[in-house]
Amino acid sequence: MSWSRADAWLRSNAPALHAKFQPPATAAELAAAQEVVGAPLPAGLAAWWKECGGLKSGDYTPLVPEFYSPLGVAQALEVREMMMEIRRDVAVAPEIVDVDAHEARKLAESAGSPIGDLWLPLFVPVAVDASGTYLFADLREGPLHGCVMQFDEVEGADEEPLWANVDAMLDAVVEWLEGDFRTEWPIVR
Repeated sequence: MSWSRADAWLRSNAPALHAKFQPPATAAELAAAQEVVGAPLPAGLAAWWKECGGLKSGDYTPLVPEFYSPLGVAQALEVREMMMEIRRDVAVAPEIVDVDAHEARKLAESAGSPIGDLWLPLFVPVAVDASGTYLFADLREGPLHGCVMQFDEVEGADEEPLWANVDAMLDAVVEWLEGDFRTEWPIVR
């Protein structure tokens, strides 16, 4: 798995950052997450969280290209709950009278399809940037089930997926750490 390589790189090249990671998720925490979400976690996401607990709250470091800090399972569930409340109560367009019907229509669409400003129950946050933009795994059904998309507070999720799955996202982390771009990263200095 790519996270093992990223973890080894961080342990050797950025030990202070490596020390800021929380313990990995337990099997019980992953089972509880699946229960809360109401769907199985993609294998790559579950495997990552078994190895990586995300950075401690308040320790923002851009580790996922280009400016995202990884979330552990507990943080992800907190963010998911907050985003569902905020987006459902505040951010849904005023012309949408029946939010439940709108949500049901969006849940029926294929994973990876643009969703607008509604945070769906099948969105599982995996990383956050300094401005509050989230990366999430889209657990709706379809060929892109488990893809990683971006959700920002202005546009919602109106763009194409950034990665096909969490494994591809982690491959990008490793490429960034081991490649030429690492000299531009603040964590190396």
